[in-house]
Amino acid sequence: MRDFVSRSRKRILIKDRVGVYHVISRTACQAFLLGPQEKEQFCNLLFKQAHFAGIEVLSYCIMSNHVHLLLRVPPLDSMHDSELLRRYTDYYGEENTPKSTYSAQELKEILLSGGNAATQARTRIFARMGNLPSFMRELKQRFSIWYNHKQQNQGTIWSARYKSLIVEDEPESLTRVAAYIDLNPVRAEIVSDPKDYRWCSYAASLAGQTLARKATIQLFHGMRDYANSIASYRMILFGKGYTSKGATDKDRGILSADQLEAVIQQNGKVPLHELLRVRVRYFSDGLALGSPGFIQSLFEENRSYFGASRKRGGTALPSMSWGTLHVMRDLRRRTYG
Repeated sequence: MRDFVSRSRKRILIKDRVGVYHVISRTACQAFLLGPQEKEQFCNLLFKQAHFAGIEVLSYCIMSNHVHLLLRVPPLDSMHDSELLRRYTDYYGEENTPKSTYSAQELKEILLSGGNAATQARTRIFARMGNLPSFMRELKQRFSIWYNHKQQNQGTIWSARYKSLIVEDEPESLTRVAAYIDLNPVRAEIVSDPKDYRWCSYAASLAGQTLARKATIQLFHGMRDYANSIASYRMILFGKGYTSKGATDKDRGILSADQLEAVIQQNGKVPLHELLRVRVRYFSDGLALGSPGFIQSLFEENRSYFGASRKRGGTALPSMSWGTLHVMRDLRRRTYG
């Protein structure tokens, strides 16, 4: 099978409809640059950027040398001028606009005047909305500017290219990827329970953060209220139902990659919460993840990106614990660890 990701600079993106992506971006040389203050600032910029761009943050985790984001990106073709101006003003404020773009007042006057100038302004701003590459580029640039000013540093702090996995916009896929993201600090042995890690969406949701709670509901497409959504998500996250806050001796074990591979090779069943506690490359390198039909349709839409000898769009994840989930890229070696 052709190694599409490593041989091409192109990136598959969902076109003309809502796309969901698991995005991973690492610091340069994987240096541990993100301390508590940096993580707080990144979260602030993340939600501010998402509001401006019309992108939903379904899950996130900010680690010391990389970030995980689960983003729902809707297409954006038009917007009423009042909404465009509101988002623009919320993003920049009334007076802190960079010299390279319009001030909020200038934009207001241009839009009111109409004509070619207004059309050009709308086009310029719309290009930064509903677009994953633009969103990630601007988010990382804005954080870099803040970081370099704080540290009196120069140059980029990020690795040049981020990874993105297309995720089917269905609860089975969304909740598994979100759980993988929220369990990052557990796998890194920073905390024994993700609720104790301030900079992940699960902890923010339990702490009452409004946007994080809305995101938990959206993992289930809004079909349940928050209480039912968080209970169902916790079952996926820990492999059981409600857990008492005082139960500090449960759901804390971490399987090694060797243990996990041995169990799978023996056709043993591994609880989903244990699978999610190790680094599973399907969630970062699988190119796209979802049901067989979703993967096949995505493969056919992007047929020209793959070798002529390839016949199937996807490969099933090799464990009953993953249900019907498939990935587009077949990872034959070091799937775990």
